[in-house]
Amino acid sequence: MLEVLFAVGLFSLLAFFMTSTLISVNKWDGIEEVSVDRMEWNVFIRQLDLEIQQASGWNVLDPKILSLQSAAGQVTYEPYGGIIRRRVGGEGHEVILQNVKDYAFQINGDELTVTVQKQNGGQFEKKIYKRYLYEPSL
Repeated sequence: MLEVLFAVGLFSLLAFFMTSTLISVNKWDGIEEVSVDRMEWNVFIRQLDLEIQQASGWNVLDPKILSLQSAAGQVTYEPYGGIIRRRVGGEGHEVILQNVKDYAFQINGDELTVTVQKQNGGQFEKKIYKRYLYEPSL
């Protein structure tokens, strides 16, 4: 009888620790997904900022399509399914941001506002400013 009580107690203790471990692993997956989204967003913004600084001109053709004129040709950021893709000269298919539910580009003077809503509910917004090099007149 004492052995049965010991076995039931040991089983209950193991079951308690297993469920708490599984719950923490499940939370870790959610945290990891959010951090991957944040990393992907940061890479997207850095690349977009670099291209804007190197571009000779820019235009928002539609709230979903950003067009940049650069030395490489016309660079466009546009929707394709649930992603934002980058194309150069109307060719190519470079996935820039994935799992996108909705997004918009908006230009106000020398400021570009990028707003993105991810499919998992995450929302991101960034303002990018066109910086000019000061060249003194001679």
